[in-house]
Amino acid sequence: MIKIVTDSVSDLPKDIIDEYNIKVIPLKVMVGGKEYKDGVDLDTNKMFKMLEENNNIKISTSQINILEFENTFKDVSNETKDILCITLSSALSGTYNCACQAKENLNDLNIEIVDSKGITLGFGLLVIKAAKLAKSGMDLKTIKAEIEKMRDNLNYNIVFDTLEYAYRGGRIKKSEYLLGNLFNIKPIITMKDGQMVVKEKVRGRKKAIKTIMNNIKKANISLDGKEIGINHANDVEYLNDLKNAILKEYNPKEIIESNVGCTVAVYSGLSAVALYYVEEE
Repeated sequence: MIKIVTDSVSDLPKDIIDEYNIKVIPLKVMVGGKEYKDGVDLDTNKMFKMLEENNNIKISTSQINILEFENTFKDVSNETKDILCITLSSALSGTYNCACQAKENLNDLNIEIVDSKGITLGFGLLVIKAAKLAKSGMDLKTIKAEIEKMRDNLNYNIVFDTLEYAYRGGRIKKSEYLLGNLFNIKPIITMKDGQMVVKEKVRGRKKAIKTIMNNIKKANISLDGKEIGINHANDVEYLNDLKNAILKEYNPKEIIESNVGCTVAVYSGLSAVALYYVEEE
């Protein structure tokens, strides 16, 4: 048996975590000097309420440290010595490096670490695929190879509805934030070499979804028969707009839905929405 371990930035739906017995380690979120565990004692509803009540409150995130990974791997070893750990992008956090160091410190366990080079439910799809392959009986190294292949073909389309939180978190300049608000700019973000990059900038929410769908058509990609992911930051209506646009054109095998967790929401803000899919099987 192989145990799948990941971090909370994967934004996995709870029913999937339970179904495949996935171990999720929470990152920490600091709000007003108080530390919370992402998804454990702080969710996005509570976090955004705190931000609304105090517009000047300081908020930041911190990675999972080596000791936390070591303790998790030791706990998991009571079930199995074979562990596959998939983390958020190493270009955005030191979490991956800490997982690798923990592996080196526990050489009696058979641990493989994968850098997802992604964030949120996009990399969550990798975790879900790994869990399904583990359940099927595939061996550890083969699963790792399959996940790395999938990772390199994974397409991210993340729309920030507001740039306020990206600005607060130091991810964009004040001039970009002000111009974005002035012209109702919605950046469409993708992942490149593990980094978040702006693929396009459009005006308005509807145009953002339309642009994503048009780009899929232009690339000669079909979502028919695929397992895809969509998620949102406390805006089910916006998520449904995206879902309906997808179902109007395609017939996916499965649509996995989730809400963005606190770690990602610190920078995405309210009403972010995203679509993730594998370009090639």
